[in-house]
Amino acid sequence: MFKKTAAIAAAVTAAVSVMQPVHANTFVNEAFAGSYLSAGATSDNFASLDILSCTDSSVSVSFRFVKNNNEQLIYTCYDGVMNDNIGTVRFTVSYQDGSYVSDGTMSITLDSWCVKLSCDSDQGQHLFDGIMYPQFELDPYSAPSQPPTFTNTTPSPGSGVSVVLNNETVSFPNGISPVILDDHTYVPLRSVFDSMGINVYWDEYQKTSILKAQSITCTKNSTIVQFARTFNETGYNVWSLKKWDGADTSSSSYSDISITELQPVIIESSSYVPLRVVSEAFGADVTWDGDTKTVYINCDASNAYKYDAETIKNIENYSFDTARSYITADFTSVIPDQTPYYACDTKFYLFGARDQWNEVTLRISYGGYIDVTANAPAAASDTNTADAAEPDTVSPSDSAAPSADAAQDGSAQDAENTDTGSEPDASGTETEDITE
Repeated sequence: MFKKTAAIAAAVTAAVSVMQPVHANTFVNEAFAGSYLSAGATSDNFASLDILSCTDSSVSVSFRFVKNNNEQLIYTCYDGVMNDNIGTVRFTVSYQDGSYVSDGTMSITLDSWCVKLSCDSDQGQHLFDGIMYPQFELDPYSAPSQPPTFTNTTPSPGSGVSVVLNNETVSFPNGISPVILDDHTYVPLRSVFDSMGINVYWDEYQKTSILKAQSITCTKNSTIVQFARTFNETGYNVWSLKKWDGADTSSSSYSDISITELQPVIIESSSYVPLRVVSEAFGADVTWDGDTKTVYINCDASNAYKYDAETIKNIENYSFDTARSYITADFTSVIPDQTPYYACDTKFYLFGARDQWNEVTLRISYGGYIDVTANAPAAASDTNTADAAEPDTVSPSDSAAPSADAAQDGSAQDAENTDTGSEPDASGTETEDITE
């Protein structure tokens, strides 16, 4: 029915840069007129947007939002204004029986492959936030040769995708299933990758004084694949994807994998990632049967460091504060780094410090294991830099262990580490969950 199918809009926050308008002043706004759907839409759950007209200065739209087969709120949209690739539309929203009426503002951001949409009532309620995918061939840099056509954007039922791993069909919990976005299959992280022997971890942390960061780390044997992005109160930058073979994520020996058009998305507070990109990064063979909408994956599912769900959760919850609590008075001038790093078998944090003799680097891993490495002295002008000393490993029993509460501390992590998804709050704060 559609060239591009896309999934329920409540809290669909795709990873697209909104910190600066993309290609401002270069889009042909008229090219964006047409029908749009939210990511992975089904007949019971979808958001649809028709951009009826769009110029450099004005925009006219219609909008529907259906959840659990119920279009509870009816949107009446008025003509809006455009400033470059950003538009503002006023609307009135009401219950079907007319018992509730409120005005609000819709924000529209044009991007090269989609439209970013958010709706907020004048009372401060965050009604919708999501990425809308065009149901037509969008060429944002060319004036359309003919008037736009508008389709029935109510998705037909039964458009699900199946995944077969090593000749076994992968089962998915109710309400969580693969979706097709822009002709690519996206899957909830742990539903498929756990069966492939891959450990998956979520982190959110303070990267700099003005930037926070999020990462999704996948580990299997000697291979690590990590999605990462930064954000602040103005929005999110795009995800990047890096791969390490035989090294941990503190190493600069990695390769970049291009995912400019294959960004992770968030559907009903669960993280979805492109299946083929991650699977092939771990050496899997992936094929697609378009007639049956089935993805076939063949791979070696063994992992020398595969953990059960409880251990993965404990490692994921291992926080910067817990790591810092293992540092004893033997070390002074501590320089913290809140970035969580991963080896194939553990998570760790790095601290600069000084012991009685040297400037050192402390690597403090999950469980309180401390590796101490003396930093190489500054090189003299005519001499070679001395090699760094071999690390000394300190077990938890040799250091001042934290309290039991500290050892299980997950306070630095947010709702992402819970077992169930969480809805965004009234302010529109984005939350994610990567559990099934």
